[in-house]
Amino acid sequence: MTKDELITKQALEIERLKELVTISDDKLLDINRIICCIGGPLNDNKLKYTNEQLTPFWKISKLIEN
Repeated sequence: MTKDELITKQALEIERLKELVTISDDKLLDINRIICCIGGPLNDNKLKYTNEQLTPFWKISKLIEN
């Protein structure tokens, strides 16, 4: 493999990875929106989750915020 071929291959891989990051970021944002809307804007707990049931959702939300 020549130097030019390697550079081309690496550039294509970088672009593919950038696209995957963008897709992943979009999906994380959607997941966070779903989780945060459990209680709605007024935190009304429309689905009547208990605090015990809500705990995993809040842990997931904190993980994907970073």
